Amino acid sequence: MKRGEGRRRVLSLVSDVDADVGRYAEHLPPAPGEVLVLGSADGRVVRALVKRGAQVTAVDPSLRMVARAEEARGELAPDAQGRWQLMRADLRSLRLPRRFGAVFAPQNAVALMGSRADLEALFATAAAHLGPEAPFVFDLALPPPRYLALEEEGPHDAVASERTVFTPHLRETRRGANADTGIRRLLLRPFTAWEVDAALAAAGLQAHTRDGAFEGRAWKPGDAVMLVVAHLRQ
Repeated sequence: MKRGEGRRRVLSLVSDVDADVGRYAEHLPPAPGEVLVLGSADGRVVRALVKRGAQVTAVDPSLRMVARAEEARGELAPDAQGRWQLMRADLRSLRLPRRFGAVFAPQNAVALMGSRADLEALFATAAAHLGPEAPFVFDLALPPPRYLALEEEGPHDAVASERTVFTPHLRETRRGANADTGIRRLLLRPFTAWEVDAALAAAGLQAHTRDGAFEGRAWKPGDAVMLVVAHLRQ
């Protein structure tokens, strides 16, 4: 039996709505610098950044989420709408012909990656679009230590959740015969801090700061959420 098999844990994710916006806003590049957002979801964070004057290219792989973000974009004033470019693409293989003043992956977007290889591919996308000294900022939910066996606290496969981890901005409407039943929950894969560091290194990135949640304090083992600011490794 591989390490971790037979010890599947149920993980939950709780985030303070809008608590993240201020932290991402701290890393906006000076105008006319542009921001690339990987995993724009329903557009909540992007909308707030655009209202602060940011020029944003927002990308999401989900057609439903792109439609939700388009609705949020349509609620803005015309000048703000012009600062928000929205597109659908695979975050792992996206390559645009320009670099940006910052790259963000908000709202636990990294948890949509199904494996460490996918996580490395996402980080490689971020690295490919970073301008000189530009930050890559992302947040993610971490598996609490109580869900890990002692021998799993080093390099290991991420803990698989026994049932779907759910966060409101990642829901999609169910289609088909059961369309009237509401929403379909999307699977989020929790990664450990070690896995994140390994994936960053594989993509040529290095974390400069790690904060616990969005409170501005240093992250410590046991914190449920981590906000990472990384740069291209020199």
